[in-house]
Amino acid sequence: MSKLVLALTSAAAVVLVGGCNNDCYNLATQICQCQPTAQAIATCNSNIAQANSVAQPTNADLARCTAALNTCDCRTLATGTPEAKVACGLARPNPKDLVISR
Repeated sequence: MSKLVLALTSAAAVVLVGGCNNDCYNLATQICQCQPTAQAIATCNSNIAQANSVAQPTNADLARCTAALNTCDCRTLATGTPEAKVACGLARPNPKDLVISR
């Protein structure tokens, strides 16, 4: 589980973070709190701080991060499912899985 969370938080740090105190930064730090040890949390937060200085999320990215803040928690992330990754903003839903209501 910890290797999965570490890989996901590294991806989140690179993809989601940009500018201090936006929802993508907040989401990435929230995901870091799911790390199993204090050292892993510190490393994750350090990765976010480095990525924060170069990433520039778009308005669409920020909107996805805002939505994910309400659906992502450590319990969800720990499942490692595709749905959990979508809920935490680490993946986008597969359009083939969406049901079209008529």
